[in-house]
Amino acid sequence: MACHQVYLDLCMGEAEGFSQEEASYKHTSDYSFPTKPEELSDWQKEILQNIDVHESKAELRFEPPDPLLAGRLVFELSASPKLAKTTANFIALCTGEKGICKNARNKQLHYLGCPIHRIAKGFVAQGGDIVRGDGSGGESIYGGDFKVEDEGLRAIPRKGSLGMASSKTGPNAKNTSQFFVVLTDDENQLKKLRGQYVIFGGLRKDQTEGLGLLDRLSEVGGGNEKPLVPVWIGGCGTC
Repeated sequence: MACHQVYLDLCMGEAEGFSQEEASYKHTSDYSFPTKPEELSDWQKEILQNIDVHESKAELRFEPPDPLLAGRLVFELSASPKLAKTTANFIALCTGEKGICKNARNKQLHYLGCPIHRIAKGFVAQGGDIVRGDGSGGESIYGGDFKVEDEGLRAIPRKGSLGMASSKTGPNAKNTSQFFVVLTDDENQLKKLRGQYVIFGGLRKDQTEGLGLLDRLSEVGGGNEKPLVPVWIGGCGTC
């Protein structure tokens, strides 16, 4: 059985502030120095500032802004036919191939741009609410929700596991587009998930970058489980 792989590129930070800083950096670069703005000497920077103050109201920036892209998570999804509906849903939401939501006609069935709205520090990061973006909505590619596939309830969660998030737990739960990623190997935390939520994949074993990104996600988890800085899916698809 083939094992599907998907990726999520996660971004962190203030997008508006980044755009302003990037514009300032590009404005500085417009002066066509033979080096990048960050490579200019102090006296060159001073000369440039004296010139610019008379020619432009735009701010100069001599260092490029920190990138918004925090890193990539690559997941291997279960190849079990007993989880086919769950994995097909996630893959299609990563590619956006199904188009528009059936129940929210102004929303795309696509994770692109979707926020990670909940980060429980040292536990899970949750996202995938393609309808409202705050955890109160979501829609599967099947329209609305769909019944959990029991095979996923028997899977053993670990750090990097990928699961479906739902308001109810166990075999009577319904899944939509919302998902979570496990951020810990703490057994006391993992037992809260075992048998309660469908686990249908996990971080690819050779993905050391992904493990570091999970730790970064955990670090920006606030006391109310809201991220301390905006976190969203900046890119997604199949590998």
